[in-house]
Amino acid sequence: MTKLPLVRLPSHATIHRFGAPTSAPRSSALLRFGEPGWTIHREKDEPQGWAIVGDGEGRRLVVETLLSRHRIQPIVPPPGPFPYVASLVQPASSEGLVDSPKPIRHLAFARPPTTGEFTDFTARYGALLEEDALTFRQTLSSLHPAPSPSEIERVAHLMRINHLLDLPAVSQSSGQTRRARIAAALLSKPALLLLEDPMAGLDVPSREQVSKILGELNSSGDIRIVLVLRGKGVLPEWVTEVCEVRNGDVWIGRRTDWESRKHEDVTSSSKIENITHLSHGEPVIELNGVSVSYGQGTRQVLNDISWSIRPGERWHLQGANGSGKTTLLSLILGHHPRSFSLPSTSLTLFSKPRRATPTPILRTLMGHTSPEIYASFPRGMGLTALEAVGSGFEGVFSRRSFTPQQRTRILNLISRFIPDLQSSRLGLSTEGRQTDVEEIAKRQFSHFTPPQQALLLFLRAIVARPRLIILDEPSQGMDEAIWARCREVLEDEWSEFPEQAVIVVSHYEDEVPWSKSRGKILKLDRGHATVEDA
Repeated sequence: MTKLPLVRLPSHATIHRFGAPTSAPRSSALLRFGEPGWTIHREKDEPQGWAIVGDGEGRRLVVETLLSRHRIQPIVPPPGPFPYVASLVQPASSEGLVDSPKPIRHLAFARPPTTGEFTDFTARYGALLEEDALTFRQTLSSLHPAPSPSEIERVAHLMRINHLLDLPAVSQSSGQTRRARIAAALLSKPALLLLEDPMAGLDVPSREQVSKILGELNSSGDIRIVLVLRGKGVLPEWVTEVCEVRNGDVWIGRRTDWESRKHEDVTSSSKIENITHLSHGEPVIELNGVSVSYGQGTRQVLNDISWSIRPGERWHLQGANGSGKTTLLSLILGHHPRSFSLPSTSLTLFSKPRRATPTPILRTLMGHTSPEIYASFPRGMGLTALEAVGSGFEGVFSRRSFTPQQRTRILNLISRFIPDLQSSRLGLSTEGRQTDVEEIAKRQFSHFTPPQQALLLFLRAIVARPRLIILDEPSQGMDEAIWARCREVLEDEWSEFPEQAVIVVSHYEDEVPWSKSRGKILKLDRGHATVEDA
């Protein structure tokens, strides 16, 4: 019996939107493949480990092609471009279609809810006090079709998240959530699993661990895993084949050939050097001997933390997943219920105890971007790019009116990224003309691509020039070129407003937008903090 591959695209295949004329020229195609086409084998005796790399738009289009959202030309004769998947389709019977899992699954991280509804991510702290909070085990058990208890235990052990099964799912940190979502996807038993940046948000040991697990799964013969990567770091060792997309042209080949033709982007490693340090005046944020525990004191998250952040200081907050970074930031942001009860001798925010500063005022003093904000920002309210960025003046998730000065500030920021914001997820073409900044500003936030939305939320964090900005994994979801331009904007901002204090949270040294000698480090380890001068 002939072994059916998972994917088989013909030589010189082109990808077009459904509805595009069949006579459309190759130059107008969304994607253009070369001589070899593209074949992804399924069998264990055909060892392959795939990674999709390149520009953000190209990666998105390749994923959408694998999910059958575009037309492949020329038409592939039966069994079609996805032979193995076609063999799984069962003919309709009098009893109806069999309800089975999707054979091709795409798992993208830090994506918003599909409904576009607002989600209150600060509820995670209150949820820990609810006796009926839904545990992660219950969440997995509610999947359809429902996995058996033994399957849940097996996958949880595989992803090293056994200890999270009986905790509320809402209490998971960003890195823990990523491993948990991979586990949930594995329970659906797809034949082809597309994982978009699965290691982002994980500390170095966790990245190595997850990469090893995914490599073992890929070589087992039960599932083929394709990584969709935006280029940060190196490819996992088990990746043997590469699909690279640049400006619609697709290159398919061996990893060794790809590495030999790869050129380092020197701009991606540039650092901001000319930062003026003030480091004087009253602390912007001050913690003195702060401890936080959950579960009636049985689970210590922060232990005797002392931290003083002064105007103009640059801090890199480090720590493994689950080390307490999220809880510490929630105290500083004033989200955590504990921040209200701590005395002024333990916690002051802008020289006042938390309870002395109304939340609307506190929001104007800080800018914040994070994976949680990206996932929670409303897509269903019809907010424009102008309104989304401008919501940072008051730190709200809703529509507000702006003064002429505020409107000018928003447009000035957007104008620095016109080339990055011209296209949209609706496929609106701007080819042949320069998009006006006003046109971009009026476009609905939900109509931008995910990398563009991440960019707009970054601009939201800095638009008001607050006294403190917190950049939590700020480049997550962005293309490298966009983040390089964001660093240039930060350099200009800090030259004009040197008294602004900054906290960057990242597992990657190259995501910190200043050289080591220009900042400080607070390192968390199981709830304990140490301060280092970089």
